[in-house]
Amino acid sequence: MNFNLKKKNVFISGGSHGIGLACAELFAKHGANIITFSRDEKKIKNTKKILSKYKIKNLVEEGDILDPDFPENFAKKILRQFKKIDILIHNVGGGGRWGKESIFDTDPNVWNEVYEKNNRGVVLFSKFFLPSMVKNNWGRVIAIGSICGIEARQEDRIWFNAAKSAQHAIIKSFSNKKYFTKKNITFNSVSPGPIFIKNTGWDKEKKRNPKKFKKFIEDFIPVKQVGKPEDVAKLCLFLASTNSQYINGSNLIIDGGVTNTI
Repeated sequence: MNFNLKKKNVFISGGSHGIGLACAELFAKHGANIITFSRDEKKIKNTKKILSKYKIKNLVEEGDILDPDFPENFAKKILRQFKKIDILIHNVGGGGRWGKESIFDTDPNVWNEVYEKNNRGVVLFSKFFLPSMVKNNWGRVIAIGSICGIEARQEDRIWFNAAKSAQHAIIKSFSNKKYFTKKNITFNSVSPGPIFIKNTGWDKEKKRNPKKFKKFIEDFIPVKQVGKPEDVAKLCLFLASTNSQYINGSNLIIDGGVTNTI
């Protein structure tokens, strides 16, 4: 398969950690120029260091998706500097406080924050970058979702389940627009299950009780191992390539068999 991405400009929201960073490095290996942002200065420096190993252009800046002015201002800067975006990966997201409280105790502000965090960028960055895809008669839009948006597994995180479900609904709505599809632009979601990322929940659980963690993984995940960010990045690479033209409006699950769907 051809994964040559030379001269392709890839924008990844939240590309300095976990799945986003894995996508940034993998796409850079295949010759793509990488544009991303982060709220964390240390992660920005690390991302720049990683990308500097490749003969590509890159732009890594500080920014917050919840900042009212940031998406538009950053998009304008990107288009001035790179002229176009070919591949758009919506990765920014999260579950807010990952509440332990019941639905009866949920703070409405958590609902708003989690929805905005997961979906604001999907709408706004699509709005800003789709015109260049239309002009160039080609494009790929990929949203990083979650199996929580499919099976609503986290009963104490209703807002996260709802936000991720809404995210794919947005992507699906775009995919039905003939205005875009006739221009060779596809829209897809990728929904990971358990993914092991350093210094996050799974990593902390493993350090807290390695034996319990191992047993949980063996009992919970049919393939008996937790996924890596690189696993998701490889799927995104395929979706971003010319090999995936017939895949549009799909929500591809990558979870080792956890999700019980037909």
